[in-house]
Amino acid sequence: MLTILKTLIPKSGILCVLFAIGLLSHPILGTEQPKVPAPQAPVPSPIVTAKKVFISNAPGQNLPASLGGPDRTYNEFYAAMKSWGRYELVSAPADADMIFEISLASSIVGVGGTSSSGCSSSSEADLRLAILDAKTRVPLWWFAEPIIQKRMMFHAEKAGDAFSDTLPKLLDDIRKLLGQPAVSLDGEKR
Repeated sequence: MLTILKTLIPKSGILCVLFAIGLLSHPILGTEQPKVPAPQAPVPSPIVTAKKVFISNAPGQNLPASLGGPDRTYNEFYAAMKSWGRYELVSAPADADMIFEISLASSIVGVGGTSSSGCSSSSEADLRLAILDAKTRVPLWWFAEPIIQKRMMFHAEKAGDAFSDTLPKLLDDIRKLLGQPAVSLDGEKR
């Protein structure tokens, strides 16, 4: 076929024809059909229909005494859930429709160092919530919100309490799951 093209088309024309054939023989970029997102799966019905919740202080990391101590995670989450008023909080798991397991988790995210400086590591903390069916103990949903430490700039800005900034985000995750509007730190709906 190439010899026939050489006799019929000048040299520069042959290159153009070969280029066109090459383009037409490959799928054109961007012609792939966009992937259709999967339909949104339903929220497990016990989360939506539950009236009574038991809050469990699940195993995890403890906050140091300077940041409120080991009970702070449980106490503040309990108070926030009580003030929200969406669920009746009960004192025994047998009386609940659901169990909310709150915990603080920390994990190492980086390790480094040199022979002269020694070994160093960095870690991140998450506020975690697992939602369990009270009767079967089957996990229905879970959330994790990172506790982001604020950096101090020239010691002019107080570092603040990153834990207090994270708890409302966790409650907003629950509200969004239930189809309710999120609430900002100052109480305004978003």
